[in-house]
Amino acid sequence: MTTQQTTQETIVEHIRRDHRKTDREILELEMRLRGRGDEDLGPVFAPMKQELLGHMAAEEKLLYPPLEKEMREQIADARKEHDTIRRQLEELAAGGRMEESEWRRRLVMLKQEIQHHVTDEESEILPAARRLFDEDRLRDLGSRFERMEKEYT
Repeated sequence: MTTQQTTQETIVEHIRRDHRKTDREILELEMRLRGRGDEDLGPVFAPMKQELLGHMAAEEKLLYPPLEKEMREQIADARKEHDTIRRQLEELAAGGRMEESEWRRRLVMLKQEIQHHVTDEESEILPAARRLFDEDRLRDLGSRFERMEKEYT
């Protein structure tokens, strides 16, 4: 996708694309864990972690505040889920001496938390953004979201 095409995305489209990418990255980590025990997970995990941190920071700064009045409880839950995901990412990043089975268990927990968060976000928060913001605002937020994410990578 070219930069020009990417900046044309709405924030909703961009977030959904990020969600699918994270799904693929977690699947790749799971496949690597099923392979040889000495496989280096860093080339997949480290960039995924940074991308997720940027994604969550951009949501918290750009998407959640204007929706908070309409969706106070859902936004509070989403922020708590982000905190849990951040903690899980840090635990996995620090797990260099962790047994492979423990790393795998924690990856499963991360995957479940992300899937739960994505389901809530895509069924409640993103449809609310579509209802409350016009197309120009959605596209502007999409451009700003992309720029903010890039600051983390």
